[in-house]
Amino acid sequence: MLVLVLGSQAFHHSTAQAGGISIDAGLTPAANRWIFRSQVRILQRNNGPAVPSMKMEAYMFPVMVAYGLRSDAMIMIRQSYMRRVMKTAGESSTSSGLGDLFILGKYRLTRINTSTYTLGIAPTLGIELPTGEDRISSDSYDLRYGILLSGRSNSWGIDLNLTYAWNGIALTDNTDIDPGDEIAVEAAVSRQVSVGETADIAVAPVLESSYQKRDADISNGVRIGNTGESLLLLAPGLKLTRGSFILEGLVQFPIWQDHEGSQTKRQTSVLLGVRLMN
Repeated sequence: MLVLVLGSQAFHHSTAQAGGISIDAGLTPAANRWIFRSQVRILQRNNGPAVPSMKMEAYMFPVMVAYGLRSDAMIMIRQSYMRRVMKTAGESSTSSGLGDLFILGKYRLTRINTSTYTLGIAPTLGIELPTGEDRISSDSYDLRYGILLSGRSNSWGIDLNLTYAWNGIALTDNTDIDPGDEIAVEAAVSRQVSVGETADIAVAPVLESSYQKRDADISNGVRIGNTGESLLLLAPGLKLTRGSFILEGLVQFPIWQDHEGSQTKRQTSVLLGVRLMN
């Protein structure tokens, strides 16, 4: 609904810039050009006043490189380093190391150009490989199908990304747990404003929202208790652009969540990053 309402206003203009900060599929380099993005993501979970108390703090450092194979196709590779701290009843344990390698391809199916707006539709296909360290890796091969709809008009940009994750298409020898599949609907709206007499700097307020649903994990055909959740998140952010360099950040608030069984709940998270276009 947010995208439809703001989109009806946005399409009164003529050109725009990319909308999302956390939507990796929105990276769209030109043919034979690169986009480099590095971020710091800080996430927290806890179980509130429940006994025993449980808390998780995760610090993620993803690095993404996207390359334009041609004008209508790109490939992206993402590798992350993670440090995760689990605290239970006053005791803590720490896991750190490289996470799983993710590879994504995107092909522009169609693009509509008019004097007032541009609308693009691009399917995506990605795979996550269990290359990460012990206690960091998912220990499964995960396939992700998606479609990205992007609208550009003057200073407005809109991204809508729909993704289905088929987790556990194959498992490693380290686990017999089949992770639950996921559905995600992500939307981002931004408006870019030029700053200064030469207009070489631009500031873009961004508003993102996302719905995420993950099914319960399964072991030997039986659902595992206390797994599976649904989340609705809202995230205001800001982008600062100068030439080919972008500084970006957002704060993500969980405004609704539903968990199966007894689990820690998502808390406010922070994302800070830089982007370089070549």
